[in-house]
Amino acid sequence: MSRSVFETPAALSIYRSLKPELETPVTDRSSIDIYAEGSSLYLTVHSEDLVGMRSTLNTWLRLIQVAYETAACLE
Repeated sequence: MSRSVFETPAALSIYRSLKPELETPVTDRSSIDIYAEGSSLYLTVHSEDLVGMRSTLNTWLRLIQVAYETAACLE
């Protein structure tokens, strides 16, 4: 299991933009939990193996980055 916390005033906006992505798993070997609380965005990856963990983390970190940059453009 890997847990990441991102501190940003846009946490709720990022969560809302990523929520539909939870319906489509990156791989069958891992799962994601994501939620926002205040100015924190929490991402937890559950995986049975390192390859699945790395693949899922890479995908979700990129999605969070794009959502953050988009939110910054809208301010």
